[in-house]
Amino acid sequence: MRRVWILGLAVALAACANPPAAKPAANPAEGPGCLGVTAEICVRWLQASMRLDEGFIPAALARRHRVDVNGRPLSAGLISLTGKVPGRLEPLVIVIRLRPDDTVSSVEASLLGNLMAARTEDVYDQSGLYEIVARVLGRRCPNLARLDLYRFFENTVKPRIVAQRQDVSAGLFGLHKLTSRAADVPYCGASFTYTNYTEWHGSAELGAGRNYTGYSAIEVK
Repeated sequence: MRRVWILGLAVALAACANPPAAKPAANPAEGPGCLGVTAEICVRWLQASMRLDEGFIPAALARRHRVDVNGRPLSAGLISLTGKVPGRLEPLVIVIRLRPDDTVSSVEASLLGNLMAARTEDVYDQSGLYEIVARVLGRRCPNLARLDLYRFFENTVKPRIVAQRQDVSAGLFGLHKLTSRAADVPYCGASFTYTNYTEWHGSAELGAGRNYTGYSAIEVK
């Protein structure tokens, strides 16, 4: 559950970030993407193709090299960024995972909506799924079509989603957690993992509780 904690905390922090100045975005199909390239190339590409919170980038890059007094890495090869895709005001979180040689093994990003409830093209559009995936893949999948990606998710990813529930405590102040996940589904030369996490208090019934929190995320590797 460490991944849930990291991304959940980052999503909360992203909501507090100051909006950066608008700039023209590069065409996602013309860029290197992130998979298999160095951390610096990935971050520069994301800067060119979307709006990152620039003030956090230097510290995020520096943290990936931190070691303890024995020389062991402290950051587990992670870079956490926040930003916005073109045309959207809502912040999202991007977690870049690195190999020992500093190249990118995977990118996980929070989505702007719960895809488990999506059925139509406009709802998928609102989630930011295409904008995120297109930037992560870049030239690796130059013919990526928006509707084809949505159909892949609807017809291939959704049937593989498995829900895992945890009732931490019961009663009026009971805590309940639900993680729904489909892992390592291949598409367009990459592998996709979708996660939807929901946490609530009170009634054990999902629709009768209170204080709902959670997020949806897509990981591409």
